[in-house]
Order: sequence, then C-alpha cells, then structure tokens
Amino acid sequence: MAWDGSARLLAIVRYREPADLAAVVAAIRRGGIAQIEVTLDTPGALDVVEAERTDGHPIGVGTVVTASDVKLAAAAGASFVVGPAVVPEMLASAVDLGIDAIPGAFTPTEILRAADLGAAAVKLFPAPVGGPAYVRALRGPIADVPLVTTGGVSIDDVRAYLEAGATCVGLGGELVGRRPPAGADELSEISRRAERAVAAAA
Repeated sequence: MAWDGSARLLAIVRYREPADLAAVVAAIRRGGIAQIEVTLDTPGALDVVEAERTDGHPIGVGTVVTASDVKLAAAAGASFVVGPAVVPEMLASAVDLGIDAIPGAFTPTEILRAADLGAAAVKLFPAPVGGPAYVRALRGPIADVPLVTTGGVSIDDVRAYLEAGATCVGLGGELVGRRPPAGADELSEISRRAERAVAAAA
C-alpha cells in the first residue's frame, strides 16, 4: 500500500454531507488526476475506499490523526494516509502496518521530525500562508523531503508551487467544490478543472 512519489497532483475530496463519492472519484480520474485522497470525516469515505480497492484503483484516506484512524483506513484498503499534523502514534501505527503516511507540518522542525518518524512525504499545511516563496526558502536547507502543498491552493498556483520545489500539489475545494456535485454537469466541471490542473503541472 503505497503513496506514488512521482505524482505531481493530489485530489482531496472532503464534503460535510453525503455524496456519490464514486462518481466524484471517477470524474477526477477522467480529468487525469490519479492520486486521490478522501477525508475520513466525509460521509461514506471508507466505503468508497473499499470499492476503489476492489476495482484495483489506489486511493488514500485523509484527516487521519490517531492509530485507530490508521487501522480503519488500512482495513478499508487505503493506499496511504494523510494527517493534519505530526502525531507520533499515527506515524508509528502506519509504519507498523506498512502503509505510507503523509503528516501535516509547517515549520522546518516539524518537517524534519515527520521525516525522522518515517513519513513517506510531508504535507506542507497550510501552504498559502507562506506561498511558493516559503516552499523555495525551505528547499535550501531541506532538499530531500517530499513536500505536498495543501490548504486552499488554487489551480492557478499549481505551477508556481511546483517550480518553487513542491513535489506534489494538493487540490481540494478548488477542484471538487465545497458541496457535493448536484448532477452530471457539475461532475463534468470537476473533470474540466482536473484537466486544467494536469496541464498546469505538466
């Protein structure tokens, strides 16, 4: 169960109400983004992860904080887990279960601590606070830790983050919307936004 370190984009699906998550995931994939995270606090998250695993599509689980969260995600077949902060018990559980973990961090100390605890990559969160200039500054002393920028990043900023040294850019509400799509037209719009992001990351 692995994080794809070569992926330049991560689609993040988070809704507060029930949605046809399978249709959303399919729309993202049609747009060309293969690496997808569904947050644990999204209704039905683990169900869609299990269905995607059955169909042979890797998918991760986000907003994972505790060892119990990691175990739930792993049991559902998650390819990786993503968290908002550096939580040693979460990382230790992921290492024990052999599932890649991407914890959230912001400062150099947090980033290096996460890497030391076995993180496959580090989620730089919230990235827009420092923007691409902060990523570029971090890359001076911290050249080797894979950084995934998230936290309200817009599609228009994808290229700037990658050029500054981000390994991967995470897109959430800017990509999939903050409320579930109401029908086929809105699903198609998700695919179109994914295509724009892929073009920006090329």
